[in-house]
Amino acid sequence: MRIPRWLAWLLISLTFLTAGLIRQFHEEIPTSPYIPPAAGSLLFAAVLFLLLVMAREQRLGAAPGPGVRLGSLTPLLLILLGEKWISLTFYHPTFYWISPANTPPALLDAFYRAFSGAGLLAIVLLVSRFSAPSARRVWRCSRPALWPWAAAGTVLAIAGTYLVLWLLTVGFGGHTRILWPPADGLVGWTLVGQASRAFAEEIYYRGLLLFELQRLAPRLGVRSAPGRRWVALLFTSVLFGMEHVTTAPSAEIMLRRFVFTVALGLLLGIVVLISSNLHLAAGLHAWINWLLLGAVPRFVDDAGQSLLPPGTYIGISMALAFVLLFLVSGRQRR
Repeated sequence: MRIPRWLAWLLISLTFLTAGLIRQFHEEIPTSPYIPPAAGSLLFAAVLFLLLVMAREQRLGAAPGPGVRLGSLTPLLLILLGEKWISLTFYHPTFYWISPANTPPALLDAFYRAFSGAGLLAIVLLVSRFSAPSARRVWRCSRPALWPWAAAGTVLAIAGTYLVLWLLTVGFGGHTRILWPPADGLVGWTLVGQASRAFAEEIYYRGLLLFELQRLAPRLGVRSAPGRRWVALLFTSVLFGMEHVTTAPSAEIMLRRFVFTVALGLLLGIVVLISSNLHLAAGLHAWINWLLLGAVPRFVDDAGQSLLPPGTYIGISMALAFVLLFLVSGRQRR
């Protein structure tokens, strides 16, 4: 079965919108009172319907003609909605079953971050079977051989950030010192949990979804390489922003958080497209998470108050990461 391109774009856009809203408003998903929640929700019905469509399209084979073959859209739609159904259905019951009793809330949250990162990686392994070409590209960009270069790039960007900020404070005659986070279990689990989650999110957003959209774009009429890249970047970054915006005291704060997260998604996506290294994007992503949660050193004044907002650290570290990327890519071209 083939459908017009405008309808294909509408299906993809609505599915991305649905996937972004479900994360924050999953309690509103209609459910049946007669079927267990795992199989009695509208989300499960959508996933089951897509699986049936994919099976039918595979049985019928390629069908020439105008428009877009519906079977070419089902892998992307299943990657989006399948991840949401699995995570929303099984994360909380499984974590409640394995989590230690009488754990402080902050430490329990750090445990959950690590657990959700491992869970998302497992889901990616499962849903990547819907698109073998994108799965192979994800593996090429996340193979272990790329880890040393990614670690070196992340360390250089972070160390360079502290050096630049220290030189600026000394140059302006400020009195500053570095305050280190306490070496306790909470900080340790925050480091581990956020690193796990950052790597999993990069594999999912800037890996599987980004590459699948790039692969699908020519069938939707976007044939130029820059156009394919920007379509994939914009869709995945907006989804990334929607899924990370939580309730705030005002709409202005929520909008600022959304814009920040979308911009961060765009930058990390560009890092992946330039370097073909998901480990590097994951390292920068983890560093930003640690910074926002106070798990890394920061500059403070004599009274112990932070001198700079987290955005300053993030902006400098991303700028240094891009300088490093362009230096390395330019040398490779020569």
